[in-house]
Amino acid sequence: MIEKTLMIVGPGGIGKSPLDDIAYDGSIRVDPYRLRPKGPRRPEENSGQPDRLYARPELRDEIYLTLDRLGSSMTCLTPEVHWFPRAMVLSFWVRKSWQLLFLEGLDGQIGKAEIFAPAIPVLLGVPQIRRVFGDLEILILHPAKGSLADMADWDDLKRGTRSNCREREGLADDADDSDDVKDRVNSIDEEAAAWRKLIIHHGAREYPEWPHAEYKYPSPKSDRKGRNAMLLAAKSSIVEKYPGLKCFFLPDDDIVKLGDKDA
Repeated sequence: MIEKTLMIVGPGGIGKSPLDDIAYDGSIRVDPYRLRPKGPRRPEENSGQPDRLYARPELRDEIYLTLDRLGSSMTCLTPEVHWFPRAMVLSFWVRKSWQLLFLEGLDGQIGKAEIFAPAIPVLLGVPQIRRVFGDLEILILHPAKGSLADMADWDDLKRGTRSNCREREGLADDADDSDDVKDRVNSIDEEAAAWRKLIIHHGAREYPEWPHAEYKYPSPKSDRKGRNAMLLAAKSSIVEKYPGLKCFFLPDDDIVKLGDKDA
């Protein structure tokens, strides 16, 4: 079991991935493998880093067959969330592909998790899964004004997400949206309903009008110092609003020095 876990969720392009750089040193990463049919994300799509979370789609069928052979039966928590309790393995559907999450052996002081929001309420309803995360803090970053709990519709969320994703891809104003932008915007209806549940039923913390969208970060290769300054500002924004989350991030001095070993 992990003693304390921070779970960060939010729409595409909001800036979740850069925050992974400043997670507490030694954090246990609770991240699923993405079974992307198109292959791993390119480094330029992944903060300049190799896609360490890619796995080929065929792996899911192979793991299902192997676990079945070993006597680990599957429970369908929902049609989109499958659970192998004996093996501590999860499989869940995210937009257009499956993801695999392995929960066995996750022991440590601090954990950081990034899991597709619609799956989270389902997972937290299973005591065996819930215990893995220990004291759980959920942080929701989004671009709209006001609380998700009070929104009459998701129109502002969709507009903000579309803008962030288009900026991230460098699309011109008159360019058509890419398939990825469309997928991220279309996913808001499902995700926002889950974020609202997390706020109302699971005490999730919320940061509306999150100012550090992913497209604003300089590339780590072209401007490491500027990127570190942005990361430091993002941490400060979170900690100023929620001081109790400070333990999940690197000290400020370590953030300023990120990348020095690679220089």
